Amino acid sequence: MSRNPLDNTEKLKDRVEDFRSRAKDKASQWTNTASETADQQRENAAAGLERAASTVHEKAARMPGGPRAVNAAHRVADGMEATATYLREHDFAAMRDDAINVCRRYPAQALLSAAAFGFLLGSAIRRRR
Repeated sequence: MSRNPLDNTEKLKDRVEDFRSRAKDKASQWTNTASETADQQRENAAAGLERAASTVHEKAARMPGGPRAVNAAHRVADGMEATATYLREHDFAAMRDDAINVCRRYPAQALLSAAAFGFLLGSAIRRRR
């Protein structure tokens, strides 16, 4: 080991910089992997919605309840298709921004929705135990 304290300091700085660089690279890899996984899940959800919408459209004509029920079924299926398109066209950051904007525009409805969601989630968790 060198007796010069400046050499030791430089070596330590180099090691710290190397460690920082490797940590930054690893974090970037994890971020990319998480992003790819999220994108795949969005695509899977969109594909599932489109399949379900197609099934609803196909079976709507055979639904009991007359033309009003058939029209309602088609509207629901159209909404599912629109949601699938939205999922495909927006990443999670854009969806988050949209959700924030909706919450700002309709705060009371957002709070009620959050409370209802929390209640349903709590009930589902309690039932599993």
